[in-house]
Amino acid sequence: MSFQILKIKNIPIKLHFTLIFIFVFLTWTLSVGFMPHYYPNLTRTEYVVMGVTGTIILFVSVLIHELAHSILSIKYGVKVDQIILFIFGGISEIKEETRDFRKEFKIAVIGPLTSFGVGGIFLSFFLFINFISPEATEAQTYLQVLKGVLLYGFIVNILLGVFNLLPAFPMDGGRMLRAALVRWLDYQRATKISVQVGIIISFVLIGLGILVIIRASPIAGLWLILIGWFIQSGAKAYLQQFELSNLLKNMKLKDIMNTSFISVKPDLSIRNLISDYFDVYRKGSFPVIDDHSVLIGMISTDDILNKGESLFEKKTMDIMQPLSNLIVMKSDMQVNNALEQLVRKRMNRIFVVDDDFKLIGIVSKTDILNAAQERADYDEILKYTRKSLGLKEGPNKKINTVDSDST
Repeated sequence: MSFQILKIKNIPIKLHFTLIFIFVFLTWTLSVGFMPHYYPNLTRTEYVVMGVTGTIILFVSVLIHELAHSILSIKYGVKVDQIILFIFGGISEIKEETRDFRKEFKIAVIGPLTSFGVGGIFLSFFLFINFISPEATEAQTYLQVLKGVLLYGFIVNILLGVFNLLPAFPMDGGRMLRAALVRWLDYQRATKISVQVGIIISFVLIGLGILVIIRASPIAGLWLILIGWFIQSGAKAYLQQFELSNLLKNMKLKDIMNTSFISVKPDLSIRNLISDYFDVYRKGSFPVIDDHSVLIGMISTDDILNKGESLFEKKTMDIMQPLSNLIVMKSDMQVNNALEQLVRKRMNRIFVVDDDFKLIGIVSKTDILNAAQERADYDEILKYTRKSLGLKEGPNKKINTVDSDST
């Protein structure tokens, strides 16, 4: 669950609800730990102000880091859907990754470089105000508060840059590693190696976190364990998505759509809808089409249950979901793009229409996954057959195309 707060360069910036927990926790940590350690003898209120300001600086720093990735991605023609800030930092959601290793390396490295640059700005201001020595006690206090905030801004940006350079996929360092490997290996093999390296690093971080809990700081150790878990789950999820995308490559909706579907008319009464369709066919939903087979909406059991009583005098058109709420695509759309829409909008089916918006087929998430499984089974059978016959596999083609306008 996330909500949009603003747009920068037409990129929606969203905050995930988990930020509430990290905001409170980090503010408390800075107020009772970091700030009193470096700048003692201040009041509780002053430490809270420093903690809140430091937490905001962290969020803004992560946003700047992600914006650097996104802006360069857009420059290289890669569409960025949104940036989401959440408990472990931020993520730039892009529509399709570039397979040009030079561009991927630049897009990945710009994030840490930007963080180092922002850290340098904080350090410059911190060193500058160290030359200021006001005589008034109140001014000295304000200066101490400012020094603490600037010092934290420097440290957190340097750590953000260094941490993202770890060669642990899907972080920046992992993408840089893949970009380097693609120079010698095919894209799929490079991705798998990068993910495996990331998983190994995640186990190292988890083990280190356990040692830190036992011998030093439980809080620091817990963070290491959580970060290790985040890297591991992110790497595995990316690999699954990557392999699924490869299996569905070049497959179009017309190749897997179900053309034998049952539809209903908009003027059908709810009473007849239930008795003649839901009770007979035992389906959770039906497309609603007009007399010319044009798709105008969808009716589901949820639509009926959510409307309460007094439904039997109404018609299907009165409670159906309108066309604007559905995922509607043409038959030549890539299945990969369709699956992406299903996942993003948390829906289960795509309605396939022709140029006149006449419904010609339906594709469900299950249909897509079954198609991927069939291809996976075929690849295994082909691999086994080649091995049995003593045939060598075809040469792997490296996917490292460089556009003529790359810099």
